[in-house]
Amino acid sequence: GRPGTTFYRSSEEEQEESDMLKAYIKAENLKHTHTVTAKLFWLVPLFAIVIPVFLSIQNAGYYYQMNQFNWSYTTFYPMLLLLSAAFAVQREKKLKNRVISALPIDLNKVWAAKAAYILKTLAVSAIIIYAAEETISRIFAAGGSRTISGPAGFEAVLLWIILILWQIPLWLFVFHILGFAAGMILGLAGNIALGVLGALSKWWLLNPFTYINRLMCPVLKILPNNLPAVPESQTYFEGVLNPNVIPRGIVASLLLFIVLYILTAKWYQRKEETGWEN
Repeated sequence: GRPGTTFYRSSEEEQEESDMLKAYIKAENLKHTHTVTAKLFWLVPLFAIVIPVFLSIQNAGYYYQMNQFNWSYTTFYPMLLLLSAAFAVQREKKLKNRVISALPIDLNKVWAAKAAYILKTLAVSAIIIYAAEETISRIFAAGGSRTISGPAGFEAVLLWIILILWQIPLWLFVFHILGFAAGMILGLAGNIALGVLGALSKWWLLNPFTYINRLMCPVLKILPNNLPAVPESQTYFEGVLNPNVIPRGIVASLLLFIVLYILTAKWYQRKEETGWEN
């Protein structure tokens, strides 16, 4: 009857929407092929892997795992996000958005495709860093025990992806508005300065830049200043290893992502009416 037909059409429309979004994401991937952005997949993880190895050789690799994870989530991972967002916006601006403004396309899906491409870059890079860490730490350990277990490391990199989600729409927007230099300065200041310095504050939940640094304390047992989370370490306090911060950080990050994504997608869609130079 009619209800069945309506439902069938609705499912068909949903499938069409899904196929269209996949097409936009595929187009975004193709757009970045053979560009600097595509090289970020392995270039940033390479630096994130080589520097901790170099720093750890002098102490026979004992602190390698701590160096690897801490350098990655405090510095290289946020830098990867910022560069990915910056290059995605710059490539579009170089074309003066002529391609987008000339085609009858859904700007909501264009924005979603940009966010999805950056998310893919972050996810692949996190896995590369984790795989390298698992391999190199076993070489350094030479059959001995490691300071961070495989499951703890895997949980950590999964959390990086979830906790940095909210920054994707934020920096796409900021780079559109302020340009490359100002966006990079603000992004590094937010992630490295606010993120590290505010992570152990009792108000950490109000500063989303702290989420990764704060949650790594109970997951990896590392403090933001790259010291082991033990009572003898400077900045250690009772409760720093409490795992209750993990669900709170995840929920806050996802809610913030939803809000920022909706607001920035609406702004991007309005560019069609207000003009790309405004």
